Amino acid sequence: MGELDRKSWYMVATDSQTLLKELARQSAGADPRDAGLETWTLLMNMIGRGETAEEYSGHFDDMMLKEWARKNLLSAEAGGGAGDKQRAQDGVASTRELMQAEPIDRLIDRVSAAARGEDVTAGSLVRASSAERSPFLLDNQELHKSLVLILSDDDNISLGVMLNRPSSKGLDISITEKDSGKSRTVSLPLRFGGQYAVKGSEPLLWLHSNRVLRAAKVGSPVGMDEGGIWKCSSNDVTAAVGKGLANIEEFMVVSGVSIWTKGEKGLARGIQGEIRAERFEVVPQSQAAAIWSELSKQEVLTPTNMISSLAIADRAWQYGAVKNNVSSKTKSDKMPISGLGEGFDEEDDSLVFKSDVRVSQLSDDALRSWVATFLLNTPSLGA
Repeated sequence: MGELDRKSWYMVATDSQTLLKELARQSAGADPRDAGLETWTLLMNMIGRGETAEEYSGHFDDMMLKEWARKNLLSAEAGGGAGDKQRAQDGVASTRELMQAEPIDRLIDRVSAAARGEDVTAGSLVRASSAERSPFLLDNQELHKSLVLILSDDDNISLGVMLNRPSSKGLDISITEKDSGKSRTVSLPLRFGGQYAVKGSEPLLWLHSNRVLRAAKVGSPVGMDEGGIWKCSSNDVTAAVGKGLANIEEFMVVSGVSIWTKGEKGLARGIQGEIRAERFEVVPQSQAAAIWSELSKQEVLTPTNMISSLAIADRAWQYGAVKNNVSSKTKSDKMPISGLGEGFDEEDDSLVFKSDVRVSQLSDDALRSWVATFLLNTPSLGA
């Protein structure tokens, strides 16, 4: 009754047998990818709420529902994901099954991805998948187009922090300039590294990637590569800036970590397994400097700069691409030219079913909605 009062549901006065027969008739030719929306629209018209149905039809929520249905209701044989969980429980598919399910060039890509995953260690940078259909569309949207610094990778878990998710919280740092002796306060964006906290560790992680600071041994390298990203303390930061070794803007401060567990029977294999499953990609070490430089442009998140902040995060993510690797996104730049009606192509996998909305754009919208809701705390700015 409470949900009816909140208009979450509409009460329907009808004969149950008549309604069930109508639903059965509709389901005979229904496509799971439509998520029952056509049937819902029909019923809304039958109860005199057709205008309401038309007003809200085709919005963000509908697109997300269609993608949920594709993943959970459409069979794998038809191109969906229904049954994926069961196949994961049954174990990894054989090479013969893989060859039957996908072209040989796709199989080679998967093998190459598995090989690259073995190179991931503490200090490595990885980025979320560049696939047209983001693996983080329906859940963990914060990981879509994310850049992650791996902090550790042991027998139990892989531990990392996202670098391109500044929050609306700023950390005020008082700095005394070396030359003038004047004091000033700088607000650094507190970056969201992940939804977990490690018990017993410092609540904030300070990072830098400055050649002068590395030479001066300010902090210690993340991993074995002394030419990569270093971690340090807040005291290291104030001391280094006070000595004129670096500007405060050359540091990043992160709160929270991301964790990937390692289970038995290969069902969860940490960040290596994420890469083998093509949910993440290894970032070439040569791109680290460009990524850091781009991310340094981000400021404390505000309603005014949210779009520009996401654009910076996107550019930094793009810098992480392996050279000569053609992103699947470029394969779908052409507009649909056929289908059941103007503006969409029913069989174009890059589009949400019966729409002209690209799945890649929907994933971007879902990330924007997540950022607005959880980092900016203003859900109205979401998609």
